[in-house]
Amino acid sequence: MHNYKFDSVRLLGVFTGFVRAFLAMVLVSLVVPSCVSFKTASLYDGVVPMHKPPLPDNINLAVEPVIFYDDVTDVWGLEEEICKVAEATSETVFRGDRAIRMEWDRNTPGCKWAGIGIGWDGYAGKDLSVIMDAAAISFYVRTVSGRMFSLPFVLTLEDYSGGMGFCYTANKYFERTAIDEEWQQVIVPLADFDLETENLDPSNIKQLQIELQQGGAVFIDHIELIYYTPPPVEPWMVEDERPDPLDLPIVLFDDDFVNQNGWGMMRDECQDFSIITHPEGSKNAVIQAKWNNRKNCHLVKLGVSWNRWFPVDITPIVDRAALTFRMKPKGGAINGQVEVGFEDYDRALAAVFVTETHWSNQPSSSGWYTVVLPLSEFPNTNDKTRIKHLFMGFHDQGEWLIDDLQLVALPSP
Repeated sequence: MHNYKFDSVRLLGVFTGFVRAFLAMVLVSLVVPSCVSFKTASLYDGVVPMHKPPLPDNINLAVEPVIFYDDVTDVWGLEEEICKVAEATSETVFRGDRAIRMEWDRNTPGCKWAGIGIGWDGYAGKDLSVIMDAAAISFYVRTVSGRMFSLPFVLTLEDYSGGMGFCYTANKYFERTAIDEEWQQVIVPLADFDLETENLDPSNIKQLQIELQQGGAVFIDHIELIYYTPPPVEPWMVEDERPDPLDLPIVLFDDDFVNQNGWGMMRDECQDFSIITHPEGSKNAVIQAKWNNRKNCHLVKLGVSWNRWFPVDITPIVDRAALTFRMKPKGGAINGQVEVGFEDYDRALAAVFVTETHWSNQPSSSGWYTVVLPLSEFPNTNDKTRIKHLFMGFHDQGEWLIDDLQLVALPSP
C-alpha cells in the first residue's frame, strides 16, 4: 500500500508538469504571431494553361455546317418590303434546286432595315467557340446582271441572349476582283467577326443574318461553314537583303553602277554622260564623261547610291578608307575640272577637287591614272552620319573616261 501511494504521487507530479508545459506552449503561440508571420506555401505556383480541345476531322462533328442549301424552312425575310425583294428561286442556282434572289435599295425613303436571317439546324443553339479560329462562312454569289465591285453585306451572328458579332464582306474575301454574272465563292473567316462590340457568345448561336446595305441585285446559294486556314501573306514587293554599306571594299562602278542606283547618265548641250564598252586599256565597260560647263548649265553631275538610297553613316571608316577610281583624260585640263563628294539627306555637300596630288601612279601605256582620295580629306561641311550618295561634278570643259570606282581600306600605317 505504501508503494502504491508513492507511485500515485509521482504520477500526479508528472501529470502536473505536462499540464504546465502545455500551457506554456499555448502562451508562446499567442505571443509569437506578433513578431513572426507565416505564409501559405503551395507545391506549384505555375499557371496551368487552358487545354484547347483538338478540332474534329470533320466540321459536322463540331457543328451543323449547312446554313442554306435548298431548304428555306429556317429562313426569314423572304418577302417583299419597302426597299427589298427576297425570294427562293430556281431561276439560277449554283448547286441543287433553289437559290435566294435579293434585290434592294437602302436609299428608298422609309427604309429602316433590309436583309434576311437563317436560324439553321432548326434554330438549335450552335456552339462555334471551338472552331472560331479555324472556320469560315462560305457562300456562292453572282449578280442578277452586270458587275458589282463591292458586296454590301454585313454578316451578323446572333446568340440567344441577343449578343451579336459583325463582319462586312469586303473585297478581300472575293474569289475574283468583282461580283459578276458568273458564280464565285466568298469566304469570310469567323476570326474576322467583331465579337466584343455587342458581346456575342459564340457558344450559343441562334442565327445568321445578312444585312443589306446600299443597293444591288444578286443570287446567293450554298451557304455553309467550312474549315479554313488563311493563306500566308506574301509581301507585294520583296527587297533583297542589303549588304553592310561599310564592308570594304565596296565596288560602286564596274561595268555598271552598284544595284543600278546610278544617276545623271544623260545627254544635252552641257553634257554627254554614257557607259561605253571596251575602250582602250579597260577590260569592259567604263563611264564616258564629256562636258561643257561654260554655258551656265544648272547641273553637270553624275553619282551613285551604294546603299539603295538608305542613309549611310560613314564616320566609322573616315580615317581608314579612301575613294579610288581609274581615269583617263582625253581633253581639257586635268587639275580642278572634276570635284568628287558626298551629299547628305539635307542636301549639304562635302567635296574635293581632283588634282595631280591624288594620282597614285604615272599613267599607264594606254593613258590611265589611278586616283586615291582618302575620306579624311573631305571637309566637315555635311552630316557624315546620313550620307545619301557619292557624286562627281564637272567644271569648265573636258572629257574623261572613268572606271573601277570603289571605296577601299587604306593600307595600315
